[in-house]
Amino acid sequence: MLAALGTAMGVTAGCVDDLNGDTGNKDDAADTVAGHFDTGPERPECEVNSETIEVQRGDETREADTAATIPYPDPPTAGSEDDVLEYVEEFDHAYVTQSILCDRSQSGDVLRIGYSVDTREQFGREGIDHVFVSRAAGATHGIDDGGGEWVADLGFTGVVYAIDDTGLARTESDTVDSPDVEDIAADAPDPLEDGELVAAFE
Repeated sequence: MLAALGTAMGVTAGCVDDLNGDTGNKDDAADTVAGHFDTGPERPECEVNSETIEVQRGDETREADTAATIPYPDPPTAGSEDDVLEYVEEFDHAYVTQSILCDRSQSGDVLRIGYSVDTREQFGREGIDHVFVSRAAGATHGIDDGGGEWVADLGFTGVVYAIDDTGLARTESDTVDSPDVEDIAADAPDPLEDGELVAAFE
């Protein structure tokens, strides 16, 4: 069952206006995404620009460009299903790049970060819109600390987001794919209970 977002909504002060289709003020903040969390957003966040490095391949030295972070997108300016799905996918892509490249404990250089979506489904749960995304995401090509070049294949993994006009919450999911959105809605973990607030819309 898809959440009924239907009509495009306006935005005030950069906020998503009523993604759930509710009107008026919410009496209970706990009924909102941001209201489920005691602290502000927690997410990897940094800016890493691409750099040109030298890569030794056999007897040849070649130049290669390192991977760069993708900035987090602005909140969707409308409440249609397509707007929400596009925003969540763009946010998740940015989250993946920043979670990999902001980790200063890693050695070597990442040359490429892959991101490919297989399934994305929107569903409602207790009056709040959720989005499930199955995607192959991660570093696929790099140089290790010793100068050796590596490549990696990616399998599909799942992630679930909860979104309304107050913010965005995120959690990983063991579910990779499902032919039925009702199965996803029933089996997917709840980012409001098991996840983190990753964006607040002010």
